[in-house]
Amino acid sequence: MRSITTLLGTAAVGATLALAVPAAHAATALPRESVQCAAAVTAAQKAEADYAAALADYQKIVNGGGHPDASQQEQVATDENNANALASTAARVCGVTTSMPSGSMQTGVGSTSEGTDSTDIAVGASLLAAVGAGAFALRRRRSAGQV
Repeated sequence: MRSITTLLGTAAVGATLALAVPAAHAATALPRESVQCAAAVTAAQKAEADYAAALADYQKIVNGGGHPDASQQEQVATDENNANALASTAARVCGVTTSMPSGSMQTGVGSTSEGTDSTDIAVGASLLAAVGAGAFALRRRRSAGQV
């Protein structure tokens, strides 16, 4: 009886290993796209850290009453552009999509978000007609006086 349990135990362990090893390998082996995405995200994070460090140094000089020279200003601008470019690349490689905004939009004071009604249109049309009639009357008066 002992030999049967040993045989069955060995078969069970073998089957478990046969099924577990490929599953573990599949879980750790990332597709090529995921590897490229991870590399792009890492590069973008490093560029962001470089930009933050350059900006902190720049602010330290300004807060200390100093005046950063052109090379320091250029370094901050270059690091910012690099960080933005690499973040955009990472978003493209990783397949991040942005959706268009939806819903209503409200603007600030003095906007046209309220729209116009028929009264506003009628008043505007009557003002335009009055200006046109006045211009026509002045034109006729000037041409009648020259004859």
